[in-house]
Amino acid sequence: MKIAIVVNNFPTNSETFIINKVVALANAGNHVTVVRLIPSGSKELMQLYQFKSSKNIAIKNAAIPVNTTQIIDYALKNPFAFISSLHFNKTKFYKNIRANIVLKLFNNNNFDIVHFEFSGLAVSFLDLLPNIKPKTVMSCRGSAEKVKLLSEPERAIQLEKTLQVISAVHCVSEDMKQTILPYCNNPEKIFVNRPAIDASFFSPKKKSTNNTVVTILSIGRFTFQKGYIFGLLAIKKLIDKGYNIVWNIIGDGTQLEEIIFHIHTLQLQKNVVLLGKKNKNEVNEYISNANIFLLTSVYEGIPNVVLEAMAMELPVVTTKCGGVDEVIDNAKDGFIAPLYDVDSIASQLEYLITNKDKMESISKAARQKILNAYTLERQLNVFQEEYKKLLN
Repeated sequence: MKIAIVVNNFPTNSETFIINKVVALANAGNHVTVVRLIPSGSKELMQLYQFKSSKNIAIKNAAIPVNTTQIIDYALKNPFAFISSLHFNKTKFYKNIRANIVLKLFNNNNFDIVHFEFSGLAVSFLDLLPNIKPKTVMSCRGSAEKVKLLSEPERAIQLEKTLQVISAVHCVSEDMKQTILPYCNNPEKIFVNRPAIDASFFSPKKKSTNNTVVTILSIGRFTFQKGYIFGLLAIKKLIDKGYNIVWNIIGDGTQLEEIIFHIHTLQLQKNVVLLGKKNKNEVNEYISNANIFLLTSVYEGIPNVVLEAMAMELPVVTTKCGGVDEVIDNAKDGFIAPLYDVDSIASQLEYLITNKDKMESISKAARQKILNAYTLERQLNVFQEEYKKLLN
């Protein structure tokens, strides 16, 4: 198959799940073209995965002009297309150029499938979707569906229209499927393919025998989605009870200032460490050295960081956000606390801290869950089967 994967940037450290998908599809014999709407990505990752030398992977920039200089450059390189786009209305003129570029890219390269990796991308091309000849797919992963549909009424209307014309819809969880079902007049379009990780890379390593400090780890952007305030309040409860805890948090974002304020107000400066951004290998190292993984989010699709922690035999305490209860069997291979329930989060952390045997059994069960149900091979097979259904 010839598959176009449509993204904003590529490759990026925050979207390794897309990198894994591209590599898996290519290794299975498909020809994959990554279409970048913004011509940027990590040079380090480009070299690491040798994308430039891969015969089954191509990276193309959509190159949609957004200013006068880029318009002139486009006109010089594509005079006939430029002339055909001319219009006295400036907005219509830009839309004509955009349509020429996008439809030429998707319709003239013999693609079988065009997959928009986020629903927001598909919605942004709503006006062009009916004219894209290959079968079209979009993924529903989290924020765009859980938040935008509530905060932006127009977005809900646009999503409903997009669902009418898109060929198929990929949801990362059953919870996500239920979220978009009210907007979809044809539920048969929707398929669930849960995230997957490379369990060979995220494999357990021998942990430190230092039992005097309990190291808790979280990974995620500093936004309201991640619910860090609930984690801070839970950690405060445990510190006040006398537990020796260090909570390491990997990430950055718009709420950094707010989180720093709460840390100081709660007098947790010695217990909470903000580590900033880290690359894949550094993240792996921090997971290896932690005792417990904590997720305090108010919504998610299915968070890859939970899968990575489980694969490395790191016991997880998480809030009941999104599809985590589709991954974790509570008290068997992890713990799930109700949303916003600080007491429950603290209680579950305390249970793991004081029950080393239970911590170990949960850790082993967690990795086995990943090996059984969240491998890249399983995810690849589902995508290929769904793509073939569309083509048949």
